[in-house]
Order: sequence, then structure tokens, then C-alpha cells
Amino acid sequence: MTFLKPFLIIIRSLLFILFDSIALWVAIVPKHNQQKLVLLVRQDAIGDFILWLDTAKEYRKYYPPENCKIILIGNALWSDLAKGLPFWDEVLPVNVKAFKTLSRYRWNILQKVRNFGAEIAIQPTYSREFYHGDSLIRASNASKKVSSAGNMSNRDRLKTIIADRWHTELIPSSPEPLSELERNAEFFSGILKKLYLPSYPELEVSGDCNIKELKRKSFYVLSIGANKKYREWPYKFYAIIAQRIHKKTGWLGLICGAENEFDLGEHIKKLCDAPLQNYTGQTTLSELTRLLVKSQILISNETGTVHIANAVGTPTVCILGGGHFGRFVPYPELSGQTSRLKVVYHKMPCYGCDWKCVYQIKEGEPAPCISNISVDAVWNEVRPLLSH
Repeated sequence: MTFLKPFLIIIRSLLFILFDSIALWVAIVPKHNQQKLVLLVRQDAIGDFILWLDTAKEYRKYYPPENCKIILIGNALWSDLAKGLPFWDEVLPVNVKAFKTLSRYRWNILQKVRNFGAEIAIQPTYSREFYHGDSLIRASNASKKVSSAGNMSNRDRLKTIIADRWHTELIPSSPEPLSELERNAEFFSGILKKLYLPSYPELEVSGDCNIKELKRKSFYVLSIGANKKYREWPYKFYAIIAQRIHKKTGWLGLICGAENEFDLGEHIKKLCDAPLQNYTGQTTLSELTRLLVKSQILISNETGTVHIANAVGTPTVCILGGGHFGRFVPYPELSGQTSRLKVVYHKMPCYGCDWKCVYQIKEGEPAPCISNISVDAVWNEVRPLLSH
């Protein structure tokens, strides 16, 4: 079957192109817009979106509301958070999983994007995706379609050749290893045609935490999950950290994460006597953000929660593996700026493996670069933050 894989990829790509072509061909001809319409296409994960906020706010200045309307075509995972920000006039949420199928859902989204009648479509993503981000740029039919030349981590050569032809401009990317903050600034510099320097993202959140029992309590948050099991710090270590925090502060601990991490949270509760409440799967992204605003500290694996906490000003300790070391975390040092993000890691020669681990990992077990991070190493970063 291995030798058939390239042919199957080609067939799948061609089927999507044919499907999209028909959907766009029968789309209603868009009306003329009174304002210049700009589409921003961003389909990646929560952390990517938060890191982009530094430059996202600048698009509103570059395309002022007096003569431009901005529509963000965003990932449904974080669209409720995006809707509360003043950087765009409208948000179109896209369920990425559903959109990446030959379905009525994809058909409708493609036609809606075509019907906008945009003049400009911009995709600032460095690691572009053929089946959603690039396809949405194509669907826009804008006279100016701009993306990052990017890398090929999510695309093979065929997809790259095809998708690049859907654009009117590809902004070059430096071959040097850069952080995501620096990549975003590099891309926006290409839009401005002059240098733009990155800043740590900031996120202002309106409203208060709506959990009544927490309004007058000091609490901290443990974000225990990750996208993959091999990226998760052992839950028994989180239990030890919770025990130590309670002994030193008396604070309540909140366990947060996705719905499928509920049992993991219950395991942590059983392992320690510290007061813990399991909120996994019980908060929207906006609700989690408001919790993080009030939280004394966050201890987390490398997830989008880390970037949210830092953006709202909450002291954060990130337990970091080596797969993407330096791309998302640690943040680069920026002159005159201070990050509240502390990072704990166990450096190994294989760092930068893009999570293609050279070691044999048992199913459900963390990679060595995660499991070798000791409780004491994390505690040494947590303890000074308990008296901030």
C-alpha cells in the first residue's frame, strides 16, 4: 500500500479541486460592495491565533473602517473569542474538520466566501493547508490574493505547486528558524513593504468569571492535556505540584482542559489531598479566558491555554517538549518588553524533531523530552510566582 499512497494523494487532491470548482462555478455572482472588502483567512489552532494578535490589530489600522470592511474567516475553535475583538467587522467561523470533507458544509462555506465579493484576501499562516486555508483563498476570487510562501510541513510538492498558482502574491519567508511571533511580523512587513517589529500579544477581555463560588476565592489553574498523549506531562506530577501549591498558599486548584480529559482530571484529584475542582470540558474558550484573567497562576503543557494566559497577564509556567522548540515557545526576547511566561524543559540532542520522535514510545506515554522534566524543575519556576 505504501507505493500507492502518492497516487491516492493525487486523486484526493484532484477530487477536492473538482468539487470546489463546481461549487464556485454555480455560486451567485456577488454584489458590488460600497467599501473595499478585505478577507483575513486564519484556520490554524488556538495558540496560533493568540500569537497572531500582535499583528492582527495592525490590519485594522492598515485597512481603516472609514473605507474598508474586514471579515475574518476563522477556525470555529476560537471564533467566539475573535468575535469580541475590535480588529474586524465580522467573523465567519469554519469547522475545520467538517470543511476538510467533500460535503454540503464545504460547498456552502465556499459559496459564502465567493459571494462576499472581496477585493483582497490575505492568509498570514506560515504553515499553510491546501484543503482549507489555500482553498478559501481560491474561493474568494479576490483581485489580490496574498499568502506567506511558508513551509511545506502541511503540504506536499504537488499541493504547493497548485495552491501557489491560486495567489497573486506570495510573501517570502526567511530560511532561518524564527519563532511564530517573528514569522507573523515578517509577513506583515511584507504587507506594509517596510519593517514591522514583533511584540508579545495582549488580550483584553470584557466580562467577569461567571462561576459564583470562585468570585471571592484565590485559585490557580492546571491545564493538563495536550493535542497528543506523548506531549503530556505525567498526571501524577501535576498532583504533586497541586499538593505543594496548597501547602504554601491554601489556594483552590482548577483543572481545565477538553471534555475528553475529564477522567485525567479525576485521576489527579484522587492522587492528592489538595482542594481541586475538575472543570475539564465545562468552559467555552471565552469562559476559560475569563478564568485565566482571575487565576493566580497557570501551570500547563504546551497548549493554546499558555498563550492565552500570557496574553491576559497571568503568570504562566509551560512544561515544554522539544518537537517544536523555539517556534511557539519559548518566546523570543524582545527589547523593552517583558513576558510573564516561564518555560521548563529538558534539553536533548533531538530537539526540533517536529514531533517525529526518534525514540520508541509506548501508546499513552509521554516522549522522553517530556517525561524527563522533573517535579522539582517545575516547582522551581512555580514557587517564586506564588507571592507575586
